[in-house]
Amino acid sequence: MVIFHSPAPASEQAQSLLLVYIRRVVGEVTYEVCEHCASGVITQVHVAAPLQDSGLGTRAVSHLRACYPDVSWRSCLAQRMTRDLAHRMRLPNVRAGQSCPHLPHRASENRGSPRSAQH
Repeated sequence: MVIFHSPAPASEQAQSLLLVYIRRVVGEVTYEVCEHCASGVITQVHVAAPLQDSGLGTRAVSHLRACYPDVSWRSCLAQRMTRDLAHRMRLPNVRAGQSCPHLPHRASENRGSPRSAQH
């Protein structure tokens, strides 16, 4: 498994972690980071169906925390499986008024499509 950093197609400020296994994208985590406020928001997590319980989401979030050790992470994940990941990783949910004013939070978990194969 290899993790690549990439710009996200959802917005200009979003970034993606592409989870690649044998030259195939098997997952993607979309996030935004505000270096000014030292805050970050995970906006989307997608892992291919056969690998959903493999720990790839946990590994990706851990990778983000290692890459940005001084950033306080939150999530705006709404689907059940990704909400469970956020709970396990102790990522508070972004609520109105609590988010960084520098990040637009336009990307959402239910918008756009992951780069990996569709369901």
